[in-house]
Amino acid sequence: MDRSLYCRRCLQRLQQQTSARTFTTSPARRRHGAIPTFTPTSSPTLDTLLSTFRTNIFLPAHLISLQKALVYRHKHHRLLTNPEEPATVKLGNEVHQLHPLNHITDEPDTRKSIAEMLDLMKESRDWLNVIPFLEGLRQSGRKVRGWQMEKIVRRAGEQGRQGVVVEMLRRVEGTGVRLGDVRVAREVMWGGVLKGVQSGWEWDGVRAAGKYVEQCWDMLSEDRHVSKEDKKMRGDPKTRPEIVGLLLWARAVKSVLFGKGEDAEGKVKRAAEMLMAVWKNRDCSVDWEDWYDANYKLMMWVPVWHGMRMARKVLGENTQLGRSLGTALTEELEPLVTKAAKLVGEHANGETDRRGRALFQHLSEVGK
Repeated sequence: MDRSLYCRRCLQRLQQQTSARTFTTSPARRRHGAIPTFTPTSSPTLDTLLSTFRTNIFLPAHLISLQKALVYRHKHHRLLTNPEEPATVKLGNEVHQLHPLNHITDEPDTRKSIAEMLDLMKESRDWLNVIPFLEGLRQSGRKVRGWQMEKIVRRAGEQGRQGVVVEMLRRVEGTGVRLGDVRVAREVMWGGVLKGVQSGWEWDGVRAAGKYVEQCWDMLSEDRHVSKEDKKMRGDPKTRPEIVGLLLWARAVKSVLFGKGEDAEGKVKRAAEMLMAVWKNRDCSVDWEDWYDANYKLMMWVPVWHGMRMARKVLGENTQLGRSLGTALTEELEPLVTKAAKLVGEHANGETDRRGRALFQHLSEVGK
């Protein structure tokens, strides 16, 4: 080691950390726990991407300042490039070799990498790495925007990985996937609809969809997901009709398809009452000059529209609650979804896979 590169105090501190060129970061000095680990995926490209983040982003975040100086300062790099005396650091039970890094050339862009990762994940084993990836980003101070979280949740739902979504939510302190963001909450709850569609509306799938929606709904009451500050600044997701409506949808569809249209435990009625109590907060506006917006609003409101129709079958069309649901349907949701579906069909160049329009066409046939 070239002692001339260090002041006396820094040299003493580094020597205390050094033994046979191994720098051990004590628990008192360590910023985080163990570095997140990844399991092999179905894609060599994805494996390389995850490995690069682990080596070039996650590892440096766990180092103390002197170790970071060795890694990032060019004048120290010769201490790390001697093949006969490699420099390593021990974090927990794992030993990592330190290599010279450059913030500009060696650190991948978070936004582009998330997009690439989502495109590469095709199999169940690939999705096992999403949670440690998000935890590593959070430990490293890499910000993941709300729209990126929304996209991750959406892609997981589309591939039938609702279990991964639930685990991301359970480990919110590490992943940062919070339901205080209404867009994320909406996409999370919408995953229950996808679960029903993916199952072909068989009992196991509908039951799993209902369980998933109920779990996510319960987490909306947790302060770690929706804090008082969230409610003050952005509103409570549980007061949003398009989110409450998804709870009604899950309960009503299960009752109609597999419960003989009965509401023995009163769950459908309670969900319908909650929806009507917050119906004043709805925003059913659509930019009719923009068919993309129309398709987005279809995605938002079609499950609610379908859930209200199913709920009326359970509760009775002529009950007070059934009539309230009917009024909301007739005056607002029926015209909205019908007009929006027609507009999207006219401007989508023959495409039938637009999420909102496709869901409208599909749910129109469920529980008729």
